[in-house]
Amino acid sequence: MSSLYRLGWRPFFLRQLSFEELDNFTPARIAARVGDFISVMTESEQRFLKLPGKWLAKPPAEQPIIGDWILLDSDGVPYLLLERSTLLERNAPGTGGGRQLMAANVDTLFIVSGLDRDFNLSRIERYLALAVENGVRPVVVLTKADLNPDHEKLCREVERLYENVVAVALDARDSDTASSTLMPWIGPGETVAFMGSSGVGKSTLINSLLSQRMQETKEISQVDERGVHTTTERAMFPLAGGGWLLDTPGMRQLRLSESGDGLAEVFNDIEELAHKCRFGDCRHQGEPACAVEAAVESGELDKRRLTNYQKLQREQSILKEKIHERHKRERKFGRMVKDAERIRKNR
Repeated sequence: MSSLYRLGWRPFFLRQLSFEELDNFTPARIAARVGDFISVMTESEQRFLKLPGKWLAKPPAEQPIIGDWILLDSDGVPYLLLERSTLLERNAPGTGGGRQLMAANVDTLFIVSGLDRDFNLSRIERYLALAVENGVRPVVVLTKADLNPDHEKLCREVERLYENVVAVALDARDSDTASSTLMPWIGPGETVAFMGSSGVGKSTLINSLLSQRMQETKEISQVDERGVHTTTERAMFPLAGGGWLLDTPGMRQLRLSESGDGLAEVFNDIEELAHKCRFGDCRHQGEPACAVEAAVESGELDKRRLTNYQKLQREQSILKEKIHERHKRERKFGRMVKDAERIRKNR
């Protein structure tokens, strides 16, 4: 495997380039971004660059983020941002309905949850929908296995949430066990990201995989058992097995996108049941001949799962309304600018 492929290079990126670009430009991967500066890795070196002004003037979605591939010209100046194979993004915190890009070209998303009071199937379903929505393979990592003798049973519960997910349990402090357990997903050229609430042992697990204290960890509060938010920057770190570990801050306001594709796939069982309801617009809230509620009553479907599905659907409906209103405001502002320009020219 070439050194470029060890950085995560794939045929997907190669197919985007012309022969001329292959000859005259250097592929580089972004390992970190801080303000206007990026850290990039090429086949031969790692360097720090300042983004050109024309790149900074682009919309946020067109600016490079951690994990992206770009082309550098002969002077080492960024020339082109390559299309992303995957993109982890979320709705930006607040009420505007905007998007926040988190990481690009991630192969596997490790969804980290503690086997203490943090264990929450509904929260895990939310993360699963996010991963599926963005085309990233989800793996659920249940930490603090030493605190819960039923960890294997809970792994099976998680795997029943979505047919394409694997769940593993481990002690995040045990470096050897963590590495061997996660080895199928952290091999050469693989890029993995970690997500989970603060205090689940995410930073401790990252430290174990890196075999050094690259991330600060803090003790869990003895009062409320919630972790202290410690990770403040996103960065990529090399793993002993040849993969790349991408760390992100703990997600406190993780929300789905407006498309709903990930939600529909993760909750495919409910979607299939809904086709059997008498009414096509059945909300599964007391309507006659509702197949979904009948499944809950018979024990075929967990009531918790239906409640969470309906909650996430409501969130998406609200988000769509916000995005629609934002687009209306943007169109109105655009018309005002054109009108003002037309009046100015006619004076």
